[in-house]
Amino acid sequence: MDPVSLLAELLQGYRHPAVATDEHGAVVCMNTAAVDEVNHQLRETADAKDWPPLATFRTSDGQTFVFRRAAWAFETTPAAPALPPRLAKIASLVIDGLTDKQISQRVGLTFSTVRTYVRQLYRRTGVHSRVGLVHASRAESTREARPTPASPSSQG
Repeated sequence: MDPVSLLAELLQGYRHPAVATDEHGAVVCMNTAAVDEVNHQLRETADAKDWPPLATFRTSDGQTFVFRRAAWAFETTPAAPALPPRLAKIASLVIDGLTDKQISQRVGLTFSTVRTYVRQLYRRTGVHSRVGLVHASRAESTREARPTPASPSSQG
């Protein structure tokens, strides 16, 4: 499968407007949300090629692609809901890249129970794929790492 097809497949599982550009800034593929954003200018955003970069991919043959997300989507991503301990454990294993079969063997649950938990994770976090879950966890860890603005001290 060629790199552009892989990027297009990756983008389709992403819920926010996102595009992939080549190293020159030309858009090579975009997801449905991005098509709507660009065609309808829903938020009067800049051109999709000017959206902030999220990740850079380099292929073995030297091609470079940049995954970009609409700037407004960074500001409006809702906080992830708190997960019960068992779901949090399953989520961390999914994010670590384990398959459902590997997770079931590691935590002592049946394969179908793990599949059910993974679907619950998708629903609770508002994503549709393992890649989306990884992105959501990164966004949450970035949000938690941001310093909170200092409140003005009261001068008496």
